[in-house]
Amino acid sequence: MNKLIALSAALLVSTTAFASGQYKDVSTNQSARFITEGVSSQEEAQALASTFVDELDSKSNIELSQQLPTPHLRMDKRSMEVTDTELSFITEEATDGSTTYRAVVDVDYTYNYRSDKS
Repeated sequence: MNKLIALSAALLVSTTAFASGQYKDVSTNQSARFITEGVSSQEEAQALASTFVDELDSKSNIELSQQLPTPHLRMDKRSMEVTDTELSFITEEATDGSTTYRAVVDVDYTYNYRSDKS
């Protein structure tokens, strides 16, 4: 019985060591662009963008991982972090002469994921 327990423990340790060697942890930097809806003034577009950035700042890492695009399946959702945001504006003129403003929010973020061992 003792030999069976020792053999099982050795098999468990060797399987765990083998499985942990199949992946490597990688940190990645990503970016995403969000565009607000069209509004009648640049101040309104700025307010929409500021609200969006404030909402990002108030989210937990896991909530961010659900909102920001992530192409990696084995990501560590707890490691998601926004590193920078930049605002710019788009001015669109309609055929009737009216002007519409949109805010563009570029979000840079980072997270860790597990990659296949190369």
